[in-house]
Amino acid sequence: MTVRPFGDAYLVDCDDGTHYVRLGPSTCSCGDSPAEDRCVHVRRVAIEINLGRVPPPAERTVPCAGCGRQVAVSAADSPPPLCADCRLEPGDLVVDEAGDGETPLLVVSEPGRPADVVALPDDDRSVADYPGNDGYAADEPVVEVVYPRAVSTDRPPRRYRFPLARLERPDRGDRPPERGGGERPNERDGRDGEAAVVDGQ
Repeated sequence: MTVRPFGDAYLVDCDDGTHYVRLGPSTCSCGDSPAEDRCVHVRRVAIEINLGRVPPPAERTVPCAGCGRQVAVSAADSPPPLCADCRLEPGDLVVDEAGDGETPLLVVSEPGRPADVVALPDDDRSVADYPGNDGYAADEPVVEVVYPRAVSTDRPPRRYRFPLARLERPDRGDRPPERGGGERPNERDGRDGEAAVVDGQ
């Protein structure tokens, strides 16, 4: 038998056809009584949930907004759905893969709305339209970061908005090779390949 999530229920494919199973209370289109432990389809769904092969009823399986892998998320969650590898949280250190791939950035917001709808302050462009972001999907979740080396106690830190796919954890080992020779962009102030400024000019 093969179990497939179907909304907040499940479809169970077997030799005699496909059956529709709901849990809590358990019902099955085959007509057997789950209460008397006679329905093999309900039992199979329970086994698949316990093994982690399908999400429980309160969750749904959707593609991760960062990498496309399937991830189980709460049905009540708002987008973007992210797997553990792609989820960033405030305090995480990342690097800009379109910059030098080395300068640390500090995450100050979780990935949020898509880049094509996040507007820039005092600018008619969205994050997706900002120069340097045209190689990333327009619906990439946006992450806010600061450059720790530029943080000062004299003024609030400048915050920048990046498409999620542009950021990588330094320890992932999949960074692009370093650019050859010459001074890197903005090397003097510690900001390479800047993304969209959120506040501060």
